[in-house]
Amino acid sequence: MSDNPYSEPVINPYGPTLNVGTAVESGPISLPPEMKRGLVNHVPIIGVLMIVQGVFDALMAIGTTIYAVFMPTLFEEIQRQGAQGNPGQPMPAGAAVAMTAVVGVMALVMFVVGILAVYSGIQLLKYRSRVLAISSLCGGMATIITCYCFPSSILLAIYGLVVLLNPSVKLAFDLRSRGHEADTIQRAFLSLNP
Repeated sequence: MSDNPYSEPVINPYGPTLNVGTAVESGPISLPPEMKRGLVNHVPIIGVLMIVQGVFDALMAIGTTIYAVFMPTLFEEIQRQGAQGNPGQPMPAGAAVAMTAVVGVMALVMFVVGILAVYSGIQLLKYRSRVLAISSLCGGMATIITCYCFPSSILLAIYGLVVLLNPSVKLAFDLRSRGHEADTIQRAFLSLNP
């Protein structure tokens, strides 16, 4: 050993390690020779459509919440008009509270569906959370309770499930989970035959 303390390399205990816990692949992607392009280029489209659908669902939830807040006032007005001489059945005592609760639950469901769709759409743009996106598309069927966004939810769910269950798309998400970037994945699949 030398008496010079600077002759041996100093190891920094706070420096980056050479061993990384999960291997991140980089560089070009080699796809199986029989692989087709599939529907990989449709994934960002589904992501954008899910974001738009989620925003509409959330806006509908906000509108429904406003309606629920003013519902007791509406029921009081109906009661008042009924008492002024308009013949008809009187409103049940707890009708206003029950209807407010039902409309409030509808608004909450719509808001959760909307936020989940927006988050899933953002993840799809990065080729992440495929299972969450499938769950979100299926959860969009809950919009039947308001009939507002239900037709577009059905169409988006059909289109989204066809794309996300495609074998090429499954491979693309698998490549993303192994560390490849979304742009690299798209380029690799665009070089294949349709």
